[in-house]
Amino acid sequence: MELNYKKTSFTKVSELEIPASFFNRMKTGSDMDKVFGEGILPGAATTVTAVAGGGKTTFLLELMEKLDANGYKTAYASGEESVHMLAYTCKRLNVTNVAVANETDVDRLAAAMENLDAIVVDSFPSLTSTKKMNTRERESYAVTTLTKKAKETNCAIFFIMHLTKAGVLKGSTLVPHMVDVNIKIERDADDDRLRVFDTYKNRFGATGEVEAELGREGFSGFGEKKKPLTDSEKLEKGVLEMDPPTITEDAVMDTFNISKSKAYVTLRSLVEKNKLKKFGRGKSAVWKRVLVDKPKVAAILV
Repeated sequence: MELNYKKTSFTKVSELEIPASFFNRMKTGSDMDKVFGEGILPGAATTVTAVAGGGKTTFLLELMEKLDANGYKTAYASGEESVHMLAYTCKRLNVTNVAVANETDVDRLAAAMENLDAIVVDSFPSLTSTKKMNTRERESYAVTTLTKKAKETNCAIFFIMHLTKAGVLKGSTLVPHMVDVNIKIERDADDDRLRVFDTYKNRFGATGEVEAELGREGFSGFGEKKKPLTDSEKLEKGVLEMDPPTITEDAVMDTFNISKSKAYVTLRSLVEKNKLKKFGRGKSAVWKRVLVDKPKVAAILV
């Protein structure tokens, strides 16, 4: 990737001065920032991919609006929808201050970045050039020109990419390899309203998954994706949900159709976690749930 950096001699890292922009991340001030970890690095190039209807446009329009509210100058360049179609979508999302245009020319977009802090290109495959090039050459020219300009101007750029119905990136993998951040938006398998933001590459921050709910008025409730329970965790949860007042080893074996040793290990684990308390020994032993009254921080047996 051409970043227009000057070649240097080998230098101890302790003697290098880190650019101030690395510590001045662009943030929305909302839960949406969780998708980017520490925030958006000025000049970073990001791809956002999803299947049709996955929420790419909605997310990025809302992101630009929230950045604008924090004093950043933002724009949305579309080669997919007319500005009037975008305005109609923006009205539903309560997005009012993002500058929009039907612009696809690589060089004109690069020029516009001189006066912007963040720009969305919707979509990368729609980019054009007056220069005569084949598809592969135009793709390389576009990503090189725009990512280089991003670094020169500290204007963060977001490329919308498309996925097939099978979830495979349309086109080559050149762009994802050359940019700094890759984000994939996926539908939650159990709830069609939920979207999972998988930041699987981030040169300047953390990677991970964040969940958010997509409604008519946009995204809400950004938070870390809950990891599915392991079989052991599901078993412990089931034991704790057994009818009080007492729990026995035989009852656990019969209820969950498990061996005596597995029942013993599960009960012992819950005792160690202070969720159960054991009374008695041998076959007469019983376990009671330990509930914690938070205001009084007192243990109650049930």
